[in-house]
Amino acid sequence: MKSILEEFACGNVTLEPRFFKRDSRYGRAVKTLTVCEEQLFAVLNEADKEILKRFSDAQSEINNLSGIDRFVDGYRLGVLMTVEVFNGESDLIAGREDC
Repeated sequence: MKSILEEFACGNVTLEPRFFKRDSRYGRAVKTLTVCEEQLFAVLNEADKEILKRFSDAQSEINNLSGIDRFVDGYRLGVLMTVEVFNGESDLIAGREDC
């Protein structure tokens, strides 16, 4: 069996979309977003729809990039925590004098 890092590097471990319950907090937020989008598109002219689409696309890109940053930062933090546990180091970052 390959290590989890090897599996991740080969694309066998990925962050896939997850299922969610429609009555969950997330599900209700998705429903609200969908209803609002439908209502906006119903009242906007074509030029305004294009502006809204560009806005939505840019917001999606920002969310995607932020998600990647959070993942990378979280992974790094997890690795630092693991190093601290196994090495007994208590000053890897937070305990340094320059922090």
